[in-house]
Amino acid sequence: MWNILGPRGRLCDSLSRRELLTIGSLPMVGLALPDVLRTQAIARESNDRPLGFGRAKSVIFVYLQGSPSHIDLWDPKPQAPAEIRGEFSPIATKAPGVYIGEVLPKLAQQADKFTIMRTVGCKPKGLPNHGSAIYMLMTGHESSNFSPTGLSVPPTRDDLPSVGSVISYNGSQGSDRFNYVAVGSAVKENVIVGVGQGAGLLGAAYDPFTMYEDPTQPLKLETFSLPGDVSLDRLKNRVDLRGFIDQKLQEKPSSKPTSLRSKPTELASFDAYYQKALSLVQSHDAVRAFRLEQEAATLRERYGMTRFGQSCLLARRLVEAGTRFVQVTWPARSDDEPVPGPDGGWDTHRNNFPMLRDHRCPVFDHSFSALIADLHDRGLLDTTLVVAVGEFGRSPKIGASTTNNVGPGGRDHWPECYSAVIAGAGVQPGRVYGESDRFGAYPKLNPVHPFDLLSTVFHAVGIDPDTEYRDNLNRPRRLVDHGEPVLGLY
Repeated sequence: MWNILGPRGRLCDSLSRRELLTIGSLPMVGLALPDVLRTQAIARESNDRPLGFGRAKSVIFVYLQGSPSHIDLWDPKPQAPAEIRGEFSPIATKAPGVYIGEVLPKLAQQADKFTIMRTVGCKPKGLPNHGSAIYMLMTGHESSNFSPTGLSVPPTRDDLPSVGSVISYNGSQGSDRFNYVAVGSAVKENVIVGVGQGAGLLGAAYDPFTMYEDPTQPLKLETFSLPGDVSLDRLKNRVDLRGFIDQKLQEKPSSKPTSLRSKPTELASFDAYYQKALSLVQSHDAVRAFRLEQEAATLRERYGMTRFGQSCLLARRLVEAGTRFVQVTWPARSDDEPVPGPDGGWDTHRNNFPMLRDHRCPVFDHSFSALIADLHDRGLLDTTLVVAVGEFGRSPKIGASTTNNVGPGGRDHWPECYSAVIAGAGVQPGRVYGESDRFGAYPKLNPVHPFDLLSTVFHAVGIDPDTEYRDNLNRPRRLVDHGEPVLGLY
C-alpha cells in the first residue's frame, strides 16, 4: 500500500473529515478522528480499565482468506448425520474437554494457550459472497457501495478505515517503528485487490506497509535504501523544504482558497507519510525484522518453509521490533479454486476433504501452532493479541448450495455461524467460547457478531469502539458500526 521511497502517483484524494460528535457520551465537537484517538490515549492512562482494556501492545491478525470449514477444523459435530459431520473425527486437545478436527493435531497440543470462539456469525445483506464479508470483517461496517451480490469494488479514499489503520493512527510507537504491516499476500477477490485493508479517509500515511514477496526467499529490502544520488542530508532538506512550503500555503490569506489550502488533511497525511519514511530509512531495528535469514534454520523449519509459515515468523519478528498491528494473509485469493500445494485456497466448493486433509490443514496446523508456541515461549503472548479467522465459515450440509457453485464433496459459503481462534493479551486460554447448534449452522449460546470481534480487538489495544466521528459525507460513524467487546473472553 505504501513504499518507503514514496507512493506511485498521487498520495491521496481530497479528504473532508468533520468534527467528532462524541467519545462515548462525552461531547467533543470540533475534533476529528485522529484527535479522538489521541484524547483516548491520554484518558485511558488515568481511568479505571475494564477487563482486558489496553492489555495488548500488538495484534497479529491471521486472515484465512477464502474461509476454512469451521465444522471440519474447530467445531466438529460427531453426532450429526454423515452429510454434515463429514469425513473427519474429533480429537482431544491439551485443553480438558475441548475437541477439534483430526486435521489439526499440532494445534491440539497448543489448545491450552488459545480460546476457540464457535459462534461468530451474521446475516449479511445480499448474497453471502467474499467481498462484502471481507469488508465487514476488516472495517467493522457494512459494505454499502458493493454490488447487490456482495462482490467487491476497488478501494478508495472514501472508504472507512481498516482496523489496522485505526490502530496505526493511535500508535504510540516512535516514528522509527512500523505501526501497521501486512505480510503473506494481498487481500483479493477476483481482480479487486486490497478490500478493507487501507486507511481510506484517514489518508495514505496510515495504509499498511506491505511485504508480499515470498518470505521463503531473502526479502528484497532496497525499498529501505536511498537512491545512489540522494544522501540522507539531502532527503532531510527536501522534507524540511516541503514542510515549509506547506505551512506558507496554509497561512496565505485568500478569498479563493487554493486546492492545497482546502485540503489540510491531505497535507497532514503527506507530511506524516514522508516523516515516517525518513525515520524508517534511518532506523536499523525496524528493518532488521525483515531479515528472516538471521533466524536459526531449526526455528524456520519449526514454522515451516512455506509462504504462510515464514509470514507467521515474520509477524513474530515484527511484533518483537515494536510493530503495533501485523496482518498475515493466507496466500491464495479468497475465491481461488482450491488446488494441491501449500499455497492453495480455502474456498472449498468441491473436494473439501482431500484439500483440507492433504494440503491446507497440514500447512496451517504446522505454522500457526509454531506461532502460538513461539510467542508463548518468548513471553510475548502476554502482550500480543492473536486472532485467526476467515471471512465466514462453510455450509454444514455437504454439497448443499447457497450460491449455486457447489460440486461433489464441497461446502458452500456460510456466514451465519463460524469459528475464530483468539489468544493472548489477557484472554483466558484453553476454553471454548459460545456453542453452535447440533449442525454447526447457527449460534446456540453466546453469539458473536464479526463487529463484536473487531470491538474486542480495539478494546484490547485500548481504543473505545464506541468512538464516533463524521465521514466524508458528514454522516456520524462509530469506529465499529455496532457491537461490544466480548468481555467473557477475559
